[in-house]
Amino acid sequence: MNQLHQLLSGTTLTISYGIAVGLLLIGCGNYNSAQSSEIEIREENTSDRDIFGIFQQIIELGKDFSTFEDNSAQKKQVTPISFQELIEYLPQSPRGWTTEKLQGQTSSLAGYSVSQVKQSYLQKDKTMTVSIFDWTFNPALYLPFLLSTEFSQESIDGYNKGVEIDNIPGREAYNYHTKDGSLNLLIDRRFFVQIKGDNIEERELREWWKKIDSDSLSQVNN
Repeated sequence: MNQLHQLLSGTTLTISYGIAVGLLLIGCGNYNSAQSSEIEIREENTSDRDIFGIFQQIIELGKDFSTFEDNSAQKKQVTPISFQELIEYLPQSPRGWTTEKLQGQTSSLAGYSVSQVKQSYLQKDKTMTVSIFDWTFNPALYLPFLLSTEFSQESIDGYNKGVEIDNIPGREAYNYHTKDGSLNLLIDRRFFVQIKGDNIEERELREWWKKIDSDSLSQVNN
């Protein structure tokens, strides 16, 4: 718990998109303010060795958090669906939008596996990026995020807060000046959905969430 407090009190965490499970683990978006306590996430290219090192650190951190959940609330871990199947749950490109190259992968380390997909959508000077992760009911991954949803912050620059949409817990962040934001939601403690927007209006994050078939995701393997 002390480690989570340090993260939410202003510690800067730098990780790569290649192990974006780590980025989503702490569940904060793009809201940046020099005058506020925050978590800063920076995407960068790293080697596979770096990625697996970060993955291992995330696993160890998650093990510490897992002691805070009643075992009766935990579901049995499952094998992640393939990233090819996960692609089917990404939203179709809306009219007037184009897409960038689709990304997807399934990664495994020391008995932990994660599938993830990512698609960016472009319209003039706007960019929306949707990522979906299969966290396989692994408490070492989802518990730190759930704990982070208890933290909220708002200022003249924007906000970064825990939210609940359709009974799904998450975090939402938006910067009024840069018009950047993110919406992160955890479906049934398994599927993590991240929606990031650049040069967007605040309402657009939730509009894009409606394009995700969360009901179908919650029924996978049930």
